[in-house]
Amino acid sequence: MIVITGQIFTDKETYPELLARLRALEEPSRAEDGCLFYHMAGQDPEKGVILATEGWRDEEALNAHLALPAIGKLLSDFEGRFHNDVNIHEVSSTRKM
Repeated sequence: MIVITGQIFTDKETYPELLARLRALEEPSRAEDGCLFYHMAGQDPEKGVILATEGWRDEEALNAHLALPAIGKLLSDFEGRFHNDVNIHEVSSTRKM
């Protein structure tokens, strides 16, 4: 399993539009083959911080997601207007807490 966690940083003017676009990708992403979970959440509108959490069955599913036109359009539309501190975790086992 691949788990992605981290923060996306933008300016407070771009924040509402970027968060809305990211949230609009949630349902379609969750419907993709191999998506285990996909959540984007606002953390701090004044500082322009968005939380990202995704889970994918494997690298192949993640790569298929990243190759979608909707992802390319988002990246193109917001090019140079955000940066991130996102980590990819390869998880070999899970258990209930």
